[in-house]
Amino acid sequence: MLLRKSAAELNALINPVGREHLPLTDRLINEYVQSHPNRKPPNKGLIASWDHSLPEVIHALVALGLESVEVLIEYSTPGMAGDADIILAGQHPVTEDLSYVVIELKQWHKAVVSPANPIAVDAGYDKPKLHPVRQVQRYCEYLVHHLAPLRADRRRIAGVALLHNASHEVGSLFDLPQSDHGRLYTRDRLNEFKAFIASRLEPSVSGAHAADVLCQAQQYEAPSSSEAFSRVGSPHPVFALQKEQEIAFQEVRQKVRAGGTKAGRKKVVIIQGGPGSGKTAVAVELLRSLKQEGHHVVHASGSRSFTNNLRKAAEDSAPYGKRGAAAKQARKDYRYFQQFGELDENSVEVLICDEAHRVRQKSDGRDVKKWVKERGLPQADELIRVAEMPVFLLDDWQSLRPDEVGTVEYLVERAQACGCDWEVIELPGMFRAEGSIAFREWVTKLLSLRATTAPAWVPDGRIDVRLAETPEDMESFLSQRMAEDGSQARMTAGFCWEWKNPPDDQLLVEVRIGDWHRPWNAKDGVRLDNVPVSSQWATDPRGFGQIGCIYTAQNFEFDWTGVIIGPDLVWKDGRFVVDRDKNHDSKLKRKSVSDEKVDRLVRHAYHVLLTRARSGIVLYSEDTDTRNALRRLIAGTVADSPLAKPRKRKLPQVATAAERTVAEQLTIEFE
Repeated sequence: MLLRKSAAELNALINPVGREHLPLTDRLINEYVQSHPNRKPPNKGLIASWDHSLPEVIHALVALGLESVEVLIEYSTPGMAGDADIILAGQHPVTEDLSYVVIELKQWHKAVVSPANPIAVDAGYDKPKLHPVRQVQRYCEYLVHHLAPLRADRRRIAGVALLHNASHEVGSLFDLPQSDHGRLYTRDRLNEFKAFIASRLEPSVSGAHAADVLCQAQQYEAPSSSEAFSRVGSPHPVFALQKEQEIAFQEVRQKVRAGGTKAGRKKVVIIQGGPGSGKTAVAVELLRSLKQEGHHVVHASGSRSFTNNLRKAAEDSAPYGKRGAAAKQARKDYRYFQQFGELDENSVEVLICDEAHRVRQKSDGRDVKKWVKERGLPQADELIRVAEMPVFLLDDWQSLRPDEVGTVEYLVERAQACGCDWEVIELPGMFRAEGSIAFREWVTKLLSLRATTAPAWVPDGRIDVRLAETPEDMESFLSQRMAEDGSQARMTAGFCWEWKNPPDDQLLVEVRIGDWHRPWNAKDGVRLDNVPVSSQWATDPRGFGQIGCIYTAQNFEFDWTGVIIGPDLVWKDGRFVVDRDKNHDSKLKRKSVSDEKVDRLVRHAYHVLLTRARSGIVLYSEDTDTRNALRRLIAGTVADSPLAKPRKRKLPQVATAAERTVAEQLTIEFE
């Protein structure tokens, strides 16, 4: 949040005479620069909004006698692509309960709804924008999902979109159904806007208490991937989709509702986004909503750990007496990419191909029938062929093996070869690492995934980045995080140590750095007492203490991660270089795999490992030169105390009755 003041205090800062900007805008610019990495200035659009849109709201509040209402400007929502422009905090005039109004400000003069997608709007920009009513609805849903006082009673919050420069030029925007969480007002409806605000806020009561409650609210943890997929049977959204996520979701949903291939040529939708961009959220909401509408939807991936975890989560979420049937259904709902070559054309209505960067050249393996192999279709063609509506979600920088060919360019090529239309939708946001886009960009530069020099990490107040001098220090620090604030933590490493099948009774201790020795996570199919199976390492608390490899860590996220950068990635001449001889992945040791491909895939693997964290990450390298280089780039160490950003203990999204009681008690205490 950039600034919190009463409407009266903000009104005193609105004095445009003889100044380039309002004094209020100057104050906000300064706050913005101070709170952003590299002292990044706000863009022209944001400054214009503070100069021209924000005063419209302040003047309306003063005219209504609501000078004592608290105004929260640019309220931070780490799980979304942007911040809420304004939140008004006060007391409801009828119920005398807490009352909040989220306001989305738009300076648009004209806008037209896309004929193909009711929530995509052409407002004169290069790309379609999310409908402002849906945008503010999603802000409200996000806050209800994550803040205990609002989750206890969602009627406490309302949302409006204010287009103060437009009137009849945006008439088609009113076709979208509105609700208390999302209403639309324009220049010719300002009196209606004021009436709605007056119906939600009491003029004679200070909003300071309500603002305190919101700012100090106990938060709910975002659901993990497996937990989210286990809730696809819920009638309520699991995630509050944002901007491009919502546009992608509606693009698929509208096509399915229109009849898929029955309504015309088959269309392949390719959704691309980096780590934490919300691909899982789109997949979950598509699966949930389309299943509830009676459509035949199947989820597919190329990861055994991920798919097995989703199957188990679906089974565990079923009533005890129905878990056998749930497990059987889960095997149909969650499948592997290589399982579709034997199915009839268009036999699946909607196929959601998650983590499609792991699509392989051809389907292979013991479970692939001989005639499917002999037919020799590319695996991507099998997936496109079997579905009336194929949807691919991927990150070009997460393929891990030489025969994994899933990229946007490749999938577009295969769609064309199959005679299909296609569309690529970008997800630019960041919903992991506390919403730190800066961290994701820094990782790509650090690993030279883009042609640029690795800069020093500038703390941005969102994710905590630290170095460890020894693996013992890293493990001790992560153990402390779990004990003190209930964090979920895991240690991972590059594939630089042997990984053999263990004897009957225990894991082999193969990750060895000096006197510190730890086992890899269990191999697929290995079952030992007190050791989680491979697919459950990321979600079973017993996984801590074992070192996760790239194949078990991909697709999952943790509050804190410790990443051991192995000798296959070392710092030389100002950048990371790859030493393929130090990598123990059997797929990369083949002579047929070029040095260039090995270099790319090793960097991809570390890109995945370095982007699993929600709150903080600890890096360690055994190589002295690499540690010295990282010291120059990263200021924080595990020896630093206290935490750069203390993590507030959060409630799980799926609350038990006892947890709900705790949340309600916290809300009562705030009130």
